[in-house]
Amino acid sequence: MDTHFHKSRPNIEASVTLPSSKSLSHRALITASLADGDSLIHGISESKDTEATMNVLSHLGVQFERIQEGILVHGIGGKFAYDGAVMDCNESGSTLRFLIPLVALLEKKATFTGHGRLMERPQSVYEELFKQKDLVFEKEGSFLHVQGPLQGGEYTVNGDVSSQFISGLLFALPLCKEDSVIHIVPPFESASYVRLTLDALQRSKIVCNMQGNDIYIKGNQVYQPIDCTVEGDDSQMAFFIELAMVQKTTLHILNVNHDSHQGDHVILEIAKRMGAFIEEIDGGYRVDANEIHGTEIDLQDCPDLGPALFCLATQCEGTTIFTHCERLRIKESDRIGVMEDELRKLGCDIHSDGGTVVVNGPSELKESVVLCGHNDHRVVMCLSMLACLSEDITISGSEAINKSYPKFFEDLKRLGVSYDQ
Repeated sequence: MDTHFHKSRPNIEASVTLPSSKSLSHRALITASLADGDSLIHGISESKDTEATMNVLSHLGVQFERIQEGILVHGIGGKFAYDGAVMDCNESGSTLRFLIPLVALLEKKATFTGHGRLMERPQSVYEELFKQKDLVFEKEGSFLHVQGPLQGGEYTVNGDVSSQFISGLLFALPLCKEDSVIHIVPPFESASYVRLTLDALQRSKIVCNMQGNDIYIKGNQVYQPIDCTVEGDDSQMAFFIELAMVQKTTLHILNVNHDSHQGDHVILEIAKRMGAFIEEIDGGYRVDANEIHGTEIDLQDCPDLGPALFCLATQCEGTTIFTHCERLRIKESDRIGVMEDELRKLGCDIHSDGGTVVVNGPSELKESVVLCGHNDHRVVMCLSMLACLSEDITISGSEAINKSYPKFFEDLKRLGVSYDQ
């Protein structure tokens, strides 16, 4: 799908309600599925990624029922009933990495598959751990075969890899007979995402104790049913903060938890450093900006903010330096490489050296340019916020937003942004 943007500004004092957090939705679905009894989840993220998680869990015996109040999850009490089907994770890295250890609790060989770049993304952490524990971990083209049984004990994981590997172990190890400990070798990047997993486990009455970079997990535990509401997605807030700042207008961003533990909540402090005026309002924040300027930004604990901030930096006065960006290269796309390609098409000054990205601004954007979404939802969304600054900008492959935010373009139109599809 192509989306063709016209030069336009959002309506003054317009408001947008963020979708629910995809990251927290995954965690709620998994803990509810493992519970001994029924759970009710309100406000689940409606996206291809959460659908993928429910799809895989359904192959393990979990039943989901959509009711007026939300999604009713009929938990399996940690007793899996794998139907033997190939489990399709679509393009969701969270689905695959969160569920590999859980499926490895089985003694029966199970098979995962995926689409896009998913099955090419690194899984070496699990591959090495499974080898150490004498478990099956076999790659075969676009298929991954695993077989347990995974057992408790000691696990050592480097902290500079995706936190999803640590979270996957945290979901599975409480169901093992033995007590376990996960040793995280510093530097511990994306620690905030591990804390979100620990929060979800605590809500399900699972006992884990984090001491420094070690996490101690009691064995033979039982997940308890939950009744929860998924809070808004702070990573999506970044795109609307970007829009308010580059357009120098005022937006009300709603469905934000002021006390959120999401690592991407730091976007508020980063935006303030770049010149935004941010006021806490009921249910969210009021954001506007006048003069915006470059700064130095460490993405170690919030890599998903990278694309939106790269775009924002192109309109800032001066130089913005981004550090610890390495993991952006192994997302749905190489988010450093593709952002360099697309922003240069618009006439922006951006370059990288390894894990450091430098953007010089402000850049006057070219007109009549065709940009590529690279099958990456975050690339499409951040470029959309810049596209409406110029005339005759087209983003191809814009349907990638369905991965996390299917109603993104509808919300843009409600704000007053002009485009055709």
